[in-house]
Parts: sequence; C-alpha cells; structure tokens
Amino acid sequence: MPHFYNTIQEGRSMATNSTIRLLLEDFHRSVLPTIARELVPRDLSLGSIPRPKIGSTAKVIVGMRRSGKTFRLYQEMLRLLDNGVAPENICYLNFDDDRLRPYNDASISQAIEVFYELHPQSRSDGAYLFFDEIQEVPNWGIVARRILDTEKVALYVTGSSSKLLSEDVTTEFRGRSVAYELLPYSFREFLRARDLEPSERDLYDKECVSAVKNAFGRYLKCGGFPAVQDMDDPERIQALQGYAQLTVARDIVERNGFSNAAYARNLARAAITSSARDVSISRLDNKGRSSGYSPGRAKIVEMLDAFEDAHLVYQAYDFSYSAQKVRLGGMKLYAADPGLYWASIPAADEGHTFSLETAVYLELRRRRTAGRLGDIAMLKLASGREVDFVEGDASIESATRLVQASWSTESEKTREREIRALREALERFPSAQATIVAVDEEDNVETPEGGIAIVPAWKWFLEAPGNN
Repeated sequence: MPHFYNTIQEGRSMATNSTIRLLLEDFHRSVLPTIARELVPRDLSLGSIPRPKIGSTAKVIVGMRRSGKTFRLYQEMLRLLDNGVAPENICYLNFDDDRLRPYNDASISQAIEVFYELHPQSRSDGAYLFFDEIQEVPNWGIVARRILDTEKVALYVTGSSSKLLSEDVTTEFRGRSVAYELLPYSFREFLRARDLEPSERDLYDKECVSAVKNAFGRYLKCGGFPAVQDMDDPERIQALQGYAQLTVARDIVERNGFSNAAYARNLARAAITSSARDVSISRLDNKGRSSGYSPGRAKIVEMLDAFEDAHLVYQAYDFSYSAQKVRLGGMKLYAADPGLYWASIPAADEGHTFSLETAVYLELRRRRTAGRLGDIAMLKLASGREVDFVEGDASIESATRLVQASWSTESEKTREREIRALREALERFPSAQATIVAVDEEDNVETPEGGIAIVPAWKWFLEAPGNN
C-alpha cells in the first residue's frame, strides 16, 4: 500500500514538473520576447536593481487583482534585460494559474528546481525569480525565506492580500523585504496608455490642454484597470463588476472562510457604492437586518477589513491621536478605482463628485511616503465642518497637507464652505499646505490663516508628488 501511494505521488509530481516546464519554456519562448510591445510603463518605482546573492532582500508588490501587478513585473524584467541580465537568468511563474494546482509546501521549491534544470548556469550566475500571486501557495513565506538564505537569487513576489503578505513578511523575512502597493492606472498612466501623456511644454498648448481635460472626464468614469481601457461602456462595466465579484469570491470569502457569500457580495457592493461617503457600522447592520440578515457589527467590521486587505475598498478615518478612537471618530470608504465605483452605482445616479473625491484619495495614496494608519485621513473640525483629506502624523498632531475635493467652486456658497473648512484647519495646522482640487478652476486665495490654492483637477493629477 505505501508503495502504491508513493507511485501515485511520484506520478503527480512528474505531471506537475511537466506543467511547470511547459509554462517556463512558453514564457521564455513566447512571452518574454514580446512584452515590450504591450507594456504601458507604470510609475511605481521598485528601487535599484538588486544583485542576486545569498541573503538578498525580497521585493513584494501588493494590489487588487487585475490592477497590473504582472505587467509591473514584466516592466522590471525589461529593465533587467536593458542592464545586461541574460534572459536565461529570469524565472517567472503565475501561481494563480489553475494548471499549477493543487499546491503543496514543495510547489515553489519544485518550480525552482525545474527552472535550474532548464537553465543550470543561472544557479551560479544568479537567478531573478518573479512569482505572481504567491499567497496561493501554503507556507510560501517559509519556503521563500529558505530560498533567500540558500540560493543566489533576487526575489520579486506579488499578491492580492496586504495582510497575508505583510504577516508572512514580518514573520519569515524579519526585515529582509520591501513592500510596494500598486493601484490601477493613475491619470498620467491613463493618458500614457492612450498616447496622450503631455510634456511640460504641451501644457501650454490649448489644443493639448483641451484633450487632457476631455480625457480626465473619461478617467473618472473608466478608471484605471489596464485591461478595460479599450472596451466600450457596457463591456467595461460588466468587466469591472466581474473584477469585484472575483475578488469577493477568491480573496474575501474563500480566504477568510465567510459562511454567507451572498451577504459578502451585497456588503461589498454597498461598500463600493458608498465611496467617498461617511459610513456607519450601525447603519450597515440595520440595513442588513431590515433586509432579513445581518451577521452583526463585529462581523461587518471584520468583513470591511477583509475588503481592504483585498484592495477592493479602503478605509479612511478621522485624524485622531489614538488609534483606539479611530472607528469612533468616523470613517469613510473609498473604492479601489473610480471606474469600479462608477460601474457599481445605479445608472441614474450622478456620481461625479464622489468619483472625483475617490480619485483624489487614490492619488494621495499613490504619492504617500509612509503606510501608517492615519497618514491619509479625513478631518472633522470642532465647528462641524470637514476637510476631505489631511496628511500627516496623528500621533504628534502634525499635518503637512490639507486637501478638499470639490466638483466646482463657482457657487459662492460652495466656495465659502470649502475655504472656511480649510481656514479652520489651518488654525490647527498653520504649517500645512492647503489645496482645493476642483474640476476646472484655478486661483490663489489669501486668508489670515494662510494661502489656499485652487487647482484644476487635471493639472493637480499631473503634478509631481512633491508639488501638490
């Protein structure tokens, strides 16, 4: 009996080796030589090119499914080739490929051994290992740490779970990793994908500026998921809704073991369509109960955390000194992409303002330099007014940037409301930079508390991170 069992296991292993060999050979024969033709360069920097060595540091990219993590790896491979790395020293596998299932603790080691059989010189030269959606493999962190400790490699991994990756990184890598977050296209990348990215000189050309403004309106509806850029509206909406459903099924329900998948889908849609709005756990609980089912407030909080872990929806809290007061101080949700939000709201809804605020939040998230809770927060003021975004360090009551997102400030009432909130915030944070991001208005407002810049949204999104 043991002999028979071992024979079956060996047969499975051989079949897996054959599949891995096929995928590795296909990548080098068909994919690697052609990726430059399809690539839209992303602005997310992965730092300097590492030299393969025993004891190297892993680079970890996290983000929602379909946000472009695979192509960001391809971009890095092109950079390696441009810097003289031999193609035979590059190994790429996507562990979300169903042909590699079922996984076990040896799946990654097995893949590397097959790669070394195909390219034995890479063992001594040093190999660049690129593994997509690695969290699908059980105990991946333990295996990856062993590889870093024993093989001459540079390791890049991606995953759609920040929590799972960060926990594994903290436990297994012990400081030997750097994490990066990749969101769908920014507005600049959106323009780049359409061959519309302007130079500094182009922004003085009226025709170019008109084209950029037109594209910005499109960006707020289409969003930045790479694969939907050339789709017509009905096809794009269906695809984006499918992305959300896939994320809920694979990265939320399956990964976290939630028992009621239908409720998880409904709550996810409610969260996405609440983008840029104040959210109350009590209201979500009451809404569920009125519909016949709610898992309770604690479970709703757990599920919202799971949505954020899967990069489907992000949570922004009131700027607060104490992390324990964060939820009590208020919360807003932001969809992972303005197009995802637009594809989820009812057709009759006018979502321009919320789409703009969602896009501003995501751009601030791209530009941030630290990942601490509270570094992009909302600010509820003593008067009851609110500033949409404050960047800074809540633990020392320090803010560097105050940002309002407003569709238009042409109305005197709206203009006064936005300025009054920023003036009150500047009293509390006098050294902060204050900005109103409006769709198509530009002005500088001097107040006793400090200057406030009103910047056209299309221009603000194209500014360098340090200038916004």
